[in-house]
Amino acid sequence: MPFETNVFINCPFDKEYLPLLRPLLFTILYFDLNPQISETRDGGTVRVENIKQLIRQSKYSIHDLSRSGSMLAGEYPRFNMPFELGLDIGCKVYGDKKRQSKVCLILEQTPYQYQRVLSDIAGQDISHHNNDKQKLILVTRNWFSRISGKSLDGPTKIWENYNEFSDNMQHVLSLQGLSNDDINELPFTEFIKIARQWLNTRKGI
Repeated sequence: MPFETNVFINCPFDKEYLPLLRPLLFTILYFDLNPQISETRDGGTVRVENIKQLIRQSKYSIHDLSRSGSMLAGEYPRFNMPFELGLDIGCKVYGDKKRQSKVCLILEQTPYQYQRVLSDIAGQDISHHNNDKQKLILVTRNWFSRISGKSLDGPTKIWENYNEFSDNMQHVLSLQGLSNDDINELPFTEFIKIARQWLNTRKGI
């Protein structure tokens, strides 16, 4: 897929983040862009190489650091997301002319959450979503509007389309014999395919 339409996604892949990840993926697809997401398939070296390749191939990237901190007492922080953000910024700074055109959006749960402990990201494009799906769609849509200079469909319309799609997907997959647990466990690549087909049908493609 072309560099100019690829969006690298750096976020947690656990069940708790799924309610945010799916509307994020849908919003990217809504604007005819291609989400690039690394699902865990193999050991550390292979995964890192896959991430590096996705970063090199993507003009846009969205990094959600909201879950990087320890979630429970005694739990280690998650360094994967800040690490991948560093790889992406390094690719932009030290890459060729095409990679220097890369742009990224950094997400956090609350304002200034990570500038206190990761001060080097000050000056980057940072937004917060309060762990709210509709807010996440809004900040993502507004970011795409700013960097593209285009007048895009509003966040409320995208949110309504997402809810309609979610209901439709649940109904269709249930008829195919998938349980609610099965639907929640769908691979991200399969979810992307289903969402893209639904959007193309809506657009008459």
